[in-house]
Amino acid sequence: MNNLLKDNVNKFNIVEDCNYLFRKNHQLRGDISIKLLSDVIDRKRECPQKLLSIACSIGVIEEKIKNRLGIVVYGIDAAKDALKKASERGIITKDADISKRLPFKDDYFDFVFAGEVIEHILDTKAFLIEIHRVLKPGGYVVITTPNLARLDDRLKLLFGKTPRQTSPLHPYLYLHIHPFTFDSLKNALKAYGFTEIILRTNVFTADFWGKEITLYSKLLTRLFPTLGSTLIVRAKKR
Repeated sequence: MNNLLKDNVNKFNIVEDCNYLFRKNHQLRGDISIKLLSDVIDRKRECPQKLLSIACSIGVIEEKIKNRLGIVVYGIDAAKDALKKASERGIITKDADISKRLPFKDDYFDFVFAGEVIEHILDTKAFLIEIHRVLKPGGYVVITTPNLARLDDRLKLLFGKTPRQTSPLHPYLYLHIHPFTFDSLKNALKAYGFTEIILRTNVFTADFWGKEITLYSKLLTRLFPTLGSTLIVRAKKR
């Protein structure tokens, strides 16, 4: 396991450090992701459809996916203590190094969910190729990741200040290797075999002088998703 992955595992293996998943903005991120999955699920299929969650942590969103959509949810993570909590939530778990080949055969899953993980991956190309490989033809991936081009970070860069997503001194964002804009994420998905790419976001957040302000507006997030706090993207395997 490389040092970057070890640092991530050590940070998020402690269950208490995963409490951010219960915050309102992250709950909304999960709800939007589930809606994107629900819109494309085949409800006429008799056999259960399967979803893989990469870096499932304690399985908070994954449990919602399982219960709301009635599909079988697998989760992989290298954080063993967190993985135990996901297993208790009814997720089929596997301890695995997500920076390497995924431990599943080709064309195995109907859906893949990668929540707040792609920014931690050193080799984005290999990561997306692996997602493409384990997805069935016509399957869908939903990826969420912090938005490098959210509104306040654009303003900070304009005035020569450090965008939040690139701060080397931040208590956890320093672990983000590749921050994404929608344009860079969309281009990467297109390059590695995905199409029908759509974008959603959850909230607008501004962080100035250590004070964070969050605006919840369904209208604004629909109209200006590229300015939102989180990129929530669905794409189809070509």
